[in-house]
Amino acid sequence: MKKVSISFSPFTDVNFGKKSQFIVTSLTGNTSFTELVPALADVKAGVTKYTDALALAGNKDRIAIAEKNKSRLELEAMLKQLGLSVMAQANGDEKTLVTSGFTLTKTREPRYITNPGNVMLSNGITSGTMVSAVKAVKGGKSYVHEIATTLPVDDTVWTTNTSSTSSFVFSNLTPGKQYWVRVAVIGARNQKAYSTVSTWYAQ
Repeated sequence: MKKVSISFSPFTDVNFGKKSQFIVTSLTGNTSFTELVPALADVKAGVTKYTDALALAGNKDRIAIAEKNKSRLELEAMLKQLGLSVMAQANGDEKTLVTSGFTLTKTREPRYITNPGNVMLSNGITSGTMVSAVKAVKGGKSYVHEIATTLPVDDTVWTTNTSSTSSFVFSNLTPGKQYWVRVAVIGARNQKAYSTVSTWYAQ
């Protein structure tokens, strides 16, 4: 469901005034929004109060600046309430929301992780160790390096080791023994994608 942004903190004072005026202009006579809260006349008065205060604050007078800041906070509160009213009446319809003058929020696209490809295996620094590495996957939160001591089949029991990086050092391996390794990358919402299986003889 489409929504509008009711956060105005990114706007400079001048641009906030322009955006506020644009919203009022867009909603004036807009038949898609007939029962706005607060009333459009009250919002329009708030815009006028703010723009007048902004102009007076141009002389850098501390009292004038304080009044401008107060007026902005008041107008932001009104616009946030107005935005909620707009969304309630539009009921998620994008075309209707566009006519309100508010900025539509961007829909966050889900990030799907890809498998890390082939596992690169190599000897560790000391005997009985082996390095497992895959390419880093965008969106990957962690990596699970799994090792087996027999040729993998459907019911193979893998020994798992979770790592925050795409590489891991297996230790306490038997020199001369063959091992099989695969790596799973874990993404958001418990996504999991496996690499291919690689094999290596421990040294």
